[in-house]
Amino acid sequence: MKIGSIIAAFVAALAITTTAAPTADNFHSVTNDWWNGNFTNVYELAQQRFAVNSNDLVAAHIMWEYDRSFSGREAVSNSAMRLVRITDGVTHPALTNIYAAVRDGMIRYASVYVPTWTDAELEEQHQRASAPHRTMNCDFVLELISENGLWPPLGQ
Repeated sequence: MKIGSIIAAFVAALAITTTAAPTADNFHSVTNDWWNGNFTNVYELAQQRFAVNSNDLVAAHIMWEYDRSFSGREAVSNSAMRLVRITDGVTHPALTNIYAAVRDGMIRYASVYVPTWTDAELEEQHQRASAPHRTMNCDFVLELISENGLWPPLGQ
């Protein structure tokens, strides 16, 4: 009986440490968390990165993805405009052409398209997004950011 209590306590402690453990701050951890449906971990990482640097490029991409998937119209528009503002300052050659090509579309998306979403369309989008085993729409850009050394560890 005592061994059963010890095992139960160990299992409970293990469960607490595995669910409370922060998401690793790198491309593979973030995209794996997203793929496995651990959307809250990804969101919390973005919030941690923004707390350190309000112009964090990685956090801006993550929040754009999260808000498009799970938030209301205002948050989606705000995330899109924040991403545009932050990417306007990017000068790395691997990214400048991508950002220049999508800039006007992002602004139009945030200011024209998003406000026209109905509540039913928004709810349908949230339902589709909550399914695990899907990639992030911005994963190729996050991978470029990582490959080019533009993904500094949290706090740097």
